[in-house]
Amino acid sequence: MFNVISASTDRFLADLSQLEQRMVKDQRQVSSGLRLQTVSDDPDQVSTLLQLKARIAHNDQLKFNLGRVKTEVDSAENAINTATTLMDRARQIAAQGANGLTSVDTRTQLASEVGDLISEMYGLTQTQVEGRYVFSGSSDQTPPYASVDFTQPNSVGSYNGSNATRTVEHPNGSTFSVSLTAQNIFDGNGGDSSVSVLKALSNLRADLLSNDVNALQNDAKDIATSAVYLNGRQALYGDIQNQVADAIDFQNTLSVKLTQQLSNAEDADAPAAILQMQQDSVAQQAAMQAHIALPRKSLFDYLG
Repeated sequence: MFNVISASTDRFLADLSQLEQRMVKDQRQVSSGLRLQTVSDDPDQVSTLLQLKARIAHNDQLKFNLGRVKTEVDSAENAINTATTLMDRARQIAAQGANGLTSVDTRTQLASEVGDLISEMYGLTQTQVEGRYVFSGSSDQTPPYASVDFTQPNSVGSYNGSNATRTVEHPNGSTFSVSLTAQNIFDGNGGDSSVSVLKALSNLRADLLSNDVNALQNDAKDIATSAVYLNGRQALYGDIQNQVADAIDFQNTLSVKLTQQLSNAEDADAPAAILQMQQDSVAQQAAMQAHIALPRKSLFDYLG
């Protein structure tokens, strides 16, 4: 009988300990707002929780990347927009220079103005965002052109950037290109002189200085052709801006979805936790009272 009493007490103490542990767990959930705080809270959910947190971290990185890309793409598009304005002035100069009534002195003055346009165009090729050259392809620490040099056919020399353009990851898992090179935009991609903005301007300047009316008439056509080409490059950047905007919208939607999934997996149901804690407290009190009410007998009661 001694053993029976001891076993009963042991079971009571074990049950009471489990109840107290559950109450501590309930209290942690209520105070922290989290259902899962240790692996033992729900081992089956740990893997899912870690995957969700990894996806959220990756998605946050994509948000940062897309924000940076948006700034670069907007800056590039603004630079090309300025370049198209410069080409509008170049077309006016070309038309004036090709006019047979224009004097030699005027053509010399116009040549000086075209030289200024070339310098401004060169400056646009050097556009930077946070120390990165946006028109140097993947070699964004290298300026696309070294300097203005009127002895060169395009007045700026060889392209020094990379032919590989930069890409960014879309939150849906794909990638897309987010840049064009200075060579592609301003110099006819290094092979097509008929659409090279820099070569057209360089030829215009040289022919104005040499007072070559026939050549200037051809220059006027080349300036117009390269201006149309430049407008096309600007349109491409408009498409890139739209892709970046779509990617950012996708990322924002995904962020809300992942946050909700994490909340469903991790957050505590506060009302349910409070109710459970109250029920456990009532159960604890009832168990204590029931245990106290049990009859207490000594060895002498059994000996008679």
